[in-house]
Amino acid sequence: MHEKGHERLFWFLALGLFLFHLHYIWFTPFDLAPDEAYYWDWSRNLTFGYYSKPPLVAWVIALFTRIGGDHPLFVRLGAVLFSFGSSIVLFYLGKALFNSKVGLWAFIIGSATPGLAVGSVIMTIDPPLMFFWGLTVFLLYQATSGRGKGYWYLAGVSLGLGLLSKYTVAAVIPSLFFYLALSPKRTYWLRRKEPYLFIITGLLILSPTLYWNYIHQWTSISQPVGLLKSKGLSLKTFFWFLGPQAGILSPITFLLVIYGLWQGGKWGSLQKDDRYLFLFWHSIPLFGFFVILSLFSVCYVNWAAPSYFTAFIMAVAVVWEKGWRDTTKRWVLASALLLGIITSFFTYNLDMLRALGLGASIPAEDIPTSRLKGWRQLGTEVGKLLPDLERQKTFIISDKRQIASELAFYVEGHPKVYVLNLTGLVKSQYDLWEGFENRVGFNALYVTKLGRRPPDRFAKTFDTVEEIKKVKVYTGKEFVKGYSIFHCQGFHGLDPRTHLSPQKVRNVVGLEEITGKGNFNFTLGDAGNLQDLMSLSYCSVHVSL
Repeated sequence: MHEKGHERLFWFLALGLFLFHLHYIWFTPFDLAPDEAYYWDWSRNLTFGYYSKPPLVAWVIALFTRIGGDHPLFVRLGAVLFSFGSSIVLFYLGKALFNSKVGLWAFIIGSATPGLAVGSVIMTIDPPLMFFWGLTVFLLYQATSGRGKGYWYLAGVSLGLGLLSKYTVAAVIPSLFFYLALSPKRTYWLRRKEPYLFIITGLLILSPTLYWNYIHQWTSISQPVGLLKSKGLSLKTFFWFLGPQAGILSPITFLLVIYGLWQGGKWGSLQKDDRYLFLFWHSIPLFGFFVILSLFSVCYVNWAAPSYFTAFIMAVAVVWEKGWRDTTKRWVLASALLLGIITSFFTYNLDMLRALGLGASIPAEDIPTSRLKGWRQLGTEVGKLLPDLERQKTFIISDKRQIASELAFYVEGHPKVYVLNLTGLVKSQYDLWEGFENRVGFNALYVTKLGRRPPDRFAKTFDTVEEIKKVKVYTGKEFVKGYSIFHCQGFHGLDPRTHLSPQKVRNVVGLEEITGKGNFNFTLGDAGNLQDLMSLSYCSVHVSL
């Protein structure tokens, strides 16, 4: 097949996959994932930053739901569009570096992976992250190849939008400079202003979010960093990170990617093949960082995902340019594709594990699709209770932000839902928004997991607390999960000893640092309000004069 033939086949397959994803999110039996509902709730309160993430995911959801309404289709539409865009960038980067055949196979192999299957229909921070990572790398290749200075500035814009998706995109910067320093053909760029203007452009776009972080104690940066807790050298965390990589890529594709990194790295470094050098250094720093980090800390399986963008191209190119027989090359790629299609099929149809009895040994709540079931049912049941409980004088609250965000989406009218947090620490975006403290005289519906009760400190702030409904979620005859709903009557306010929000703490005294859960160090600010702080019986307080 000639070059144009490969390109036409790419567009046929990419558009077909795009239409399939649109069909899937329209007819899917699955409710919004908790993170999707959480980000949708962010989209109702647009700002330049949020508790744990940059703002772009909320902006994108807001754009499509303002156009089409608060329907799961429009919440997820961004994932489908970004996935389609990533496919286009992947193909044309492969074509620019090698040829249309490599670009086509990189797209096919990459699309037939469980990780990209999920990222194409579930709207989280990952779909825009992958798109802007790939677009930035593509524009940098055009820029470093001398195709015009404008590509540097376009790459800077893409970098900034990527940073607004997830701060991981910052890894493109050291990747670029490793490549420029080690490529004999491109070293001269280090003496030019364009690479540095590329960085400055990206940071200028990010600057409103940086300012938001500054006035909010760097919360959207410190929270992800706080997930990295060293446990000392641990092979357990290493294998818990590296092993699932074969799951999100499918096993043969994962082995192919590792082989491509090794072989392509050698060809780039030893044989001075600039194509492989570019791909290698825009993949290995991020991937290697998380592999090393996983030896000391828990790392989430999707953190290294952007590194696979260029790795797919390198893996396919190595196969086609390796001195193997043509039949061997086709067998290797066809095997990876076939297994990828099979694993992706089960990813789109995870409930088949139940139907085939393959999930019998797995607790129902641990099957991934269980997290996508029952939310609409729960929202409907809570909504039915509200008319009988004076909707205008009743607020909804939960002890889990996952439950709160799903209720906000699925209860009729999309009410504001609160999250109960008695620790005084910021644990989610809900703790940065206005709380329920001023709802004195109101009643509440408290929703929690089945079998739990409201904490005594919260229950004591109401005249009466009564469980009025249990909601049980089933798949067929199989119990999946359940919830308890409590009617709390006559809210009379929170006692300072019961709840002191972080913002109130900062207003009472000058916050110096948080040394651990429930333990605070302060410098004395307003002596007149010190007694409010000392009333906290659940934490130790150290005051320095």
